[in-house]
Amino acid sequence: MSSAVENAQPVRLLRRQNIAPLILVNLGVGLHATIWYMATTAMPSAVEELDAAAYLSWATSLYLMTSILGGAMLPPIKARFGPRNAMMVFGLVVVAGGVLAAIAPNIGFILAGRAIQGLGEGFLLALSYTLVRELFDNALVPRVGGIEAVTWACAVFIGPLLGGWLTDLGSWRLAFFGSGMLPLPMMALGWVILRRHPYEKIAQSAPMLRLLLLAIGVMAIAVADRLSVLVEGEFGPLLGFAAVPFGIVVIALTFALDRRSRNKLFPTAFPGFRHPACLGIWVLALMALSEAAVYVYGPYILQIYRGLTPTWAGYFGAIHAIAWSLTAMLVAPLGARWHDHAIIAGPTLLAIGLAGLAFTLATSPLPIIAIAMVPIGCGFGISYSFLSQRIMGSADPGEEDATIASMSTIFGMGGAISAAVSGLVGNSIGLDRPLTVAIVEQASLILYGGGALLAGIGILFAWRIVRVYAVHPRRAA
Repeated sequence: MSSAVENAQPVRLLRRQNIAPLILVNLGVGLHATIWYMATTAMPSAVEELDAAAYLSWATSLYLMTSILGGAMLPPIKARFGPRNAMMVFGLVVVAGGVLAAIAPNIGFILAGRAIQGLGEGFLLALSYTLVRELFDNALVPRVGGIEAVTWACAVFIGPLLGGWLTDLGSWRLAFFGSGMLPLPMMALGWVILRRHPYEKIAQSAPMLRLLLLAIGVMAIAVADRLSVLVEGEFGPLLGFAAVPFGIVVIALTFALDRRSRNKLFPTAFPGFRHPACLGIWVLALMALSEAAVYVYGPYILQIYRGLTPTWAGYFGAIHAIAWSLTAMLVAPLGARWHDHAIIAGPTLLAIGLAGLAFTLATSPLPIIAIAMVPIGCGFGISYSFLSQRIMGSADPGEEDATIASMSTIFGMGGAISAAVSGLVGNSIGLDRPLTVAIVEQASLILYGGGALLAGIGILFAWRIVRVYAVHPRRAA
């Protein structure tokens, strides 16, 4: 009887033995968000000093693609070397990337540093989520996830503050150096906690060829506008025009190879438009495609054109992320009857926010710009968890893991492609030159107005997934 009563007692998260593991997994989540916003806050000052505004979007595309590669490397590396050794190595990778960007004599070193940091952060973030299952009782996992959401919101606030303060205090180099030091507390705590953590040494493989092909396809699109400058003669413009279709063909080849592989990255039905899981993935992809220009050019325009300090420009750039986190926490308790409405509201709010930003960023008062950025974040926060639930619940038998993993892969790839295309459009309009009212107005209308149109397509897919999911045989409870 006593044991039955004891088992019926709720499992407490804030016990003494759970405190250190809880700090560890939250350090991984907070590290990723903090470094991301430190970098986006410091990049405008870096490209301005190095006269490299044309390469601003490259830093985002490279970072997102290498973070996907880093996450994909988790299973084989963790299985072979164990979580502690893997954490030490990839923590040092993040440190090396930050130091390389800090001492950069030109933009090439910054791009290399951001790519290296993305690789390390992608691995550490995936490792943190994996350790939640290994370090905590299964009943505590939802509560740990809730605390991680709070950590993300706090990191979104701290990142611009820290990056802007270091940039204002010294230079953008100090901000990058500071970002490189952030993994050290996580590494020290991980060394202690994971010292006796058991693991079974297993040989596993990751789909690196397909991920590398995805990265090559995205970066081919990203470098298209620079090939005409880097390659002399008439051959340069021809290479630039050819790079975009080449990138699309390589991405399509990746999907074709994945269909024939045993360990899939994507559901077999993807990129079709009928299966509910694929429809949900398309909604996530369209939302990621629509908003990348917000964090690629938002802080840059606010800092270089509107005259904000790096700290304040960073905070404006983080408004949508803060709104995302807060909205996600508010809608988490909603009952099932509200889920359809939340899924449709996501891309709708995103389209409204982007349309507002298209007409306000150039000349409107700053509070109006801040208001326009709020629904962008609310759109993601209100719908992301429910979309994820629908995608997982409608996965075909035997493809559950591939369907779940494809969400983060497609979302990251969508952001990387959107950043690359934003760079192409922005440089063609003149965002790599001294900014004028006409340039910023035109860029805002095309970049953010175009993003609103993509979000509008996402609304149609959201309506479709609501209707198809209602009759799909594998509905989530």
